[in-house]
Amino acid sequence: MSSTNFNNADDTTLNFGAPTAAHQLTAILNLGCPDSRQWYQANRAGIFQAVQTGQLQLHLKFWNKPVADLAKGNIANNLIDYAQPAQALTFIDAVFAQQEALNAAPDVKHYIETKFQLSASLDTSTAAVQVAREVAANAITSLPTIIFDGTCYFGATIVPVTQLL
Repeated sequence: MSSTNFNNADDTTLNFGAPTAAHQLTAILNLGCPDSRQWYQANRAGIFQAVQTGQLQLHLKFWNKPVADLAKGNIANNLIDYAQPAQALTFIDAVFAQQEALNAAPDVKHYIETKFQLSASLDTSTAAVQVAREVAANAITSLPTIIFDGTCYFGATIVPVTQLL
């Protein structure tokens, strides 16, 4: 796929960087997905360096993929506060750093409330529905999926972001 169409509204997407940046990157992730975590942690420093220098605008979207192994990540995805991007980023970093514990927790909402001091009453399931529609409309089937300047990369085709810049 060489062209994608996503709505990057602030209520469904965490947006970082200037809209006038030379490059656009959309990352479709899931907080319970080990492959999403591996990609995010390996690329985080380079991505945010490019954001800070004005080279890149980043759009983070969290897909509640209907797969049993991702059910706990789907719950965590629904607790991302899109209205508070900086706090949401701190939450994402922490969840990815402790993903094994999240996935092992018998009660994910209770785990998040106690471990991250985050109210599990926040529910962004409306964002989840919108992201699911966009994922389907763009024929995305795997996590993570990275769209760099309109070109999709997924699975083995994902290269480090620093190589794309």
